[in-house]
Amino acid sequence: MSISQAKYLTNLPQVAYTAQAVQTNEAEAARLAGSTLSMLMQRAGAALFDYVSHLSLSGPILILTGKGNNGGDGYVLAHLCKQAGIAVEVLALFDPEQLEGDARAAYRQYQGYGGKVLRHCADWHEPETVPALIVDAVFGSGFRGRLPEHVAAVFRQLALCASHRLAVDIPSGVNGSTSEVACDAFVADVTMTFIALKQGLLTGSARHHTGAVYLAELGVGEEFSQLVSPSSHYFSPETLLAKRPLRPADTYKNRCGHVLLIGGGPGMAGAIRLAAEACLRAGAGLVSVATHPDNQAMVLQGRYELMVHGIANADALQPLLDKADTLVIGPGLGQSPWAQALFDTVCRCSQPVVVDADGLNLLAGHPMQWQNAVLTPHWGEAKRLSAAIETDPETCDRFGMSNVLTQYYQACVVLKGPGTLVQQAQRVNINRSGCAAMASAGMGDVLSGIIAALLAQGLSKFDAAMLAVYIHGLAAEKAAHDGAHGLLASDLFVHIRGIIG
Repeated sequence: MSISQAKYLTNLPQVAYTAQAVQTNEAEAARLAGSTLSMLMQRAGAALFDYVSHLSLSGPILILTGKGNNGGDGYVLAHLCKQAGIAVEVLALFDPEQLEGDARAAYRQYQGYGGKVLRHCADWHEPETVPALIVDAVFGSGFRGRLPEHVAAVFRQLALCASHRLAVDIPSGVNGSTSEVACDAFVADVTMTFIALKQGLLTGSARHHTGAVYLAELGVGEEFSQLVSPSSHYFSPETLLAKRPLRPADTYKNRCGHVLLIGGGPGMAGAIRLAAEACLRAGAGLVSVATHPDNQAMVLQGRYELMVHGIANADALQPLLDKADTLVIGPGLGQSPWAQALFDTVCRCSQPVVVDADGLNLLAGHPMQWQNAVLTPHWGEAKRLSAAIETDPETCDRFGMSNVLTQYYQACVVLKGPGTLVQQAQRVNINRSGCAAMASAGMGDVLSGIIAALLAQGLSKFDAAMLAVYIHGLAAEKAAHDGAHGLLASDLFVHIRGIIG
């Protein structure tokens, strides 16, 4: 593969790796492919230039460089821009004379072509001086911890510029393995990552900083995949939607599963109603609701396909449990003695059970292994669950948190948020769908209902959780076409039905 053939992919692969795994194995992958690390740097710069050359830029390019190979990639890009007659400036945030090896050679090559290097920020507040494109080539795969203050100060200043932003490999300040994000991390519109997809770019707050992610394998992608097993998956829409339950022509409601949803303490009817209707819309044949007697009429109103039971105590719950294939516990449940009694009863059941909201809070109060459960915490609930088992609740490592919860509770864990993680045992999938419009009350309740419906229709816990999370996010994307602000959880129902098919 020549330098001119260094192309990038916008259709991302279905596997991802830690940044450390890529860094550790890139030299061997290059050797197996008959390449060198120097050739990989040239190809990385060429892939960046290929992207830049297709932009309609109305001003100069500003490239921020660091002291390692990420900076070397930036100097290769700067050299190619100068060769093409594109106005480019380089701001070195570390002394370029400290560069070593291939990065130093790239710096010398740029210098030899007449390239200039700035060491201090210019005044980019005037419209005519604002760069059309800012390229972050400061830190790469080895970054962790905090940004140096002088780097953070430059990022803060440039954040005021209305420029297009391109990150080289990983936005500086983002940990490509854990998804942890440092204060003042670079915010990119596009991230061009190299060799293999880094899992830390795909979940949590890192998603805000990466923008669109492109991959340039640099001619060694196949060799790298033979060397290293992926640490997570990034299943495509086609792979996930192929798991949708099929209905034979002679099916009937009892063959499509019976879900019992338990929740809705006094004054909290809305959450259990949302979860129950989502369960219907996702294809469950029968849906029952066990709620506080005060809520029975309210939950039933307007959705008469639900079988709603007012449950005054745990003894009244048992006949309903005996009829159900799948359970949901938690939406609007509360943490009263009534809620605790229902929760304790469900804990003794053998059916698959989706645990959400107050179900998770009650579990944190009395942690236990729950192999037939799908736990669906957001970050705050995950911290409570981890604190209950004496792990560090201050970690911002989403992959580490997911693994801790999965291993202790022996459950399938859905760690919600941008790029939701679904994990069972050592299998991890990062979800691709969803949007900011989902920051709305009741969204988690809807997700619980979808998961339960798919479980009731015969999917495994892992497959049901992965597919439900994808459908949930895709339905929100479709609903948000009418406006992201003010999206209601119930707006997803019509789209869930359409996606399930």
